[in-house]
Amino acid sequence: MKEVRNIGYNAAETTAYDEYNSYTTTTSAIPANTETYVYINQNGISDITADEAGRYSVFDIANWFLLKEEMTQKKLQKLCYYAQAWCYALKGYRLEDTDFQAWVHGPVSPALWERFKSFGYDPIRIKGHVNINLQEEDRRLLEDVWDTYGENTGNALEALTHRELPWLEARKGYEPDERCTVVISPNTMASYYKSIYCGN
Repeated sequence: MKEVRNIGYNAAETTAYDEYNSYTTTTSAIPANTETYVYINQNGISDITADEAGRYSVFDIANWFLLKEEMTQKKLQKLCYYAQAWCYALKGYRLEDTDFQAWVHGPVSPALWERFKSFGYDPIRIKGHVNINLQEEDRRLLEDVWDTYGENTGNALEALTHRELPWLEARKGYEPDERCTVVISPNTMASYYKSIYCGN
């Protein structure tokens, strides 16, 4: 098994990403390639319930990412998912006021999908000024998520989530192309992503 690396935030690293593409990315203590990390340690994970309200609207977090660049809904969904998951893992609270379900193409917030479904496969872009009030610790988390995953395509992020326990667990018993609305467990998200964290 590959040893967990201690790497600094925002360190440049060249990575090859399966069949999609190869590129040089900016990485952080959040690892983007998780297929070599297999253990789950529940110690230190407090119980997180899906009923918790969430610190921000999912649309505020989506707008924050859309201010970085225009993107497809698939990519936006996965970035919002990773923001939620890493907040559970590293902060222990619910960042967004939404659940993520284990859809065929990866984790999806139904509320976010409903808002942007008219775009289809076209990129979503923001026009004009958008003011998003975030606490500094949450802004830093989002920047780290962006630095880790932001250069990936939506398809690459879909493939990544398909190798990770939270989505796989929620899809258990479903066929690959079968519709599924099972909510991905916040506690599994917290424990899984904490277990692959490379930071201090």
